Amino acid sequence: MLHSHRGGRGGHHREADRHEEEVEPLSITDRRMLAWFARYLGPHWPKLLLGLVGMLGGTAAALYYPTLLTPIWDDVIRDGQTAMLPRLGTLLLLTFFAEHFFGAVRMNVMHQLGQRFVLDVRLQTYRHLLSQPLEFFESRRTGDIMSRVSNDVNAVEDMVVHGADTMISASLMVVGTTIMIFSINWRLALVGLAPLPIFVVGMIVFARIIRPLYERIREELGDINARLQEGLEGMQVVKAFRREDHEFGRFESDSRGYFSSNIKGIWLWTTFFPLMGFLTSCGLVLVIWWGAAMANTGLATGGTVVTFLAYMQRFYQPVGSLVRVHNVFNRALASLARIFQVLDVEPTIAAKPDATELPKLEGRVALEGVSFRYATGEVVLDRISVEAAPGETVAIVGRSGAGKTSLVNLIPRFYDPLEGRVLVDGHDVRDVTLDSLRKQIGIVLQDTFLFNDTVRENIRYGRLDATDEEIEDAARRAYAAEFVEALPERLDTMIGERGVKLSGGQKQRIAIARALLADPRILILDEATSLVDTEAEQLIQKALDELRHNRTTFVIAHRLSTVRTASKIVVIKGGQIVEEDSHDELMARNGVYADMYNRQFRMQDVWFGDQQSAFGPSGPPPSS
Repeated sequence: MLHSHRGGRGGHHREADRHEEEVEPLSITDRRMLAWFARYLGPHWPKLLLGLVGMLGGTAAALYYPTLLTPIWDDVIRDGQTAMLPRLGTLLLLTFFAEHFFGAVRMNVMHQLGQRFVLDVRLQTYRHLLSQPLEFFESRRTGDIMSRVSNDVNAVEDMVVHGADTMISASLMVVGTTIMIFSINWRLALVGLAPLPIFVVGMIVFARIIRPLYERIREELGDINARLQEGLEGMQVVKAFRREDHEFGRFESDSRGYFSSNIKGIWLWTTFFPLMGFLTSCGLVLVIWWGAAMANTGLATGGTVVTFLAYMQRFYQPVGSLVRVHNVFNRALASLARIFQVLDVEPTIAAKPDATELPKLEGRVALEGVSFRYATGEVVLDRISVEAAPGETVAIVGRSGAGKTSLVNLIPRFYDPLEGRVLVDGHDVRDVTLDSLRKQIGIVLQDTFLFNDTVRENIRYGRLDATDEEIEDAARRAYAAEFVEALPERLDTMIGERGVKLSGGQKQRIAIARALLADPRILILDEATSLVDTEAEQLIQKALDELRHNRTTFVIAHRLSTVRTASKIVVIKGGQIVEEDSHDELMARNGVYADMYNRQFRMQDVWFGDQQSAFGPSGPPPSS
């Protein structure tokens, strides 16, 4: 199943459906696996043909070798015709050379094709993940998704790169040796193959037992990855609350479950494979016993028995390889089922087939009667209408959970409204391509995400074809140039995962520089200054003023002092607009907004009064 967790924005917590997603029947998975081979490897038919030639050539040489044993045994050893040795020795040498030469060709070609197949699967899976809307990732654990792209694809790689080659070549050898042994002596062939029905039944039973176990093992590995990812990302919280032992206990519990399942799998295949090996040995014993009796009664020559034994070894050796490959295939099919679970999820937010390219915007935005709810059925917005003229700044305010973030997330079409529509310059966002829409919308979030790369490349992310001069200009306009110049390698300084080497204010200014470089017509600022100190806020506010210039801007802010200059302030309560006007007009009404504003400033007065009494007449120490 794809795991879910609680997640959300704007104070809302949404719990995704926790029902188990059914893994499709294994027979369907088998067929889909074959379809994947056909679709991905079909274009590479010349290499496939060359690999087939290698397989056929190697198999033919391997099947020819035992035929030389009869004259060696009967004519040379028994009858003493040593003059035949040079010719027979040369034929043996050429046969072995051909077998290994064609084997090398086969392995080289088939392994290359296998790696190509795995590359395509990995890329398709990641591309499909990138096409999913935000809701997909909010309802699933990141570690589990990562496990499907890495561990599950690696299991498929074992099957395709190693297993498929072995399966095809071994199957050819089994078919070839079967034909040869029956052509030599059908009675002896029946004796040698007597254990085969038990062997086949054992394989079927083993598959029915082991494949569900391997599916559980893959799920448990996904749980471990998810637990590890969550623990590492929340390490500061873990240490702040002294929960190292608690987290270790949860990780240990998951790991021991995974260990137990693996031990059960090991016990199964270490019991099954030796048992199958013993059965093949029984077949050889029967051939030796029966063949010796036939040779003593004159029904077969010693050379015939020796040749037959060589073929039987050539039969059971690839059969043993097929058993081992069968184990690899069971692991891979369990992983394929998990990969298919991802690929079968159709994106809920996608451009229509006839979607048009959005032209360069003036920046007019209208949300007309939009309603929105999450998967839990919780109504967040109820028939809300908001308009913004080009270049206008609209502030969205309200208490936590009012639906502010949900409202602005409809503009770049991160979600679709349940009813109503979202228009940009008169175009319904559902009728235009996502790329042409989102490239004209810039977003600066409260929780700034930066990549583990240089400052330069993090700013360049806003427009990948930007020149170094444009990047430097964006950093300057975002008031980031001063602290960037103090970094060890300036713009080329590595900033660590999520920008861990920078302060909150510095990260925010890099995010603003990134947005400046993108040069959007519509700008969304979601609590962009709520996590920084007063000094950093002043610099960020200057950068935001530069960013908002001549752009239609939607601002979400808890600090109401930052939205007083907005063209219009929209107050949301309970998923509906309760007030809408300028700061001065709303204060004059003495309604919800005025109450929120006055409460906030009374709290600040209380805080600073307490701080002054605590720190003395000089007040609190300056922010570091």
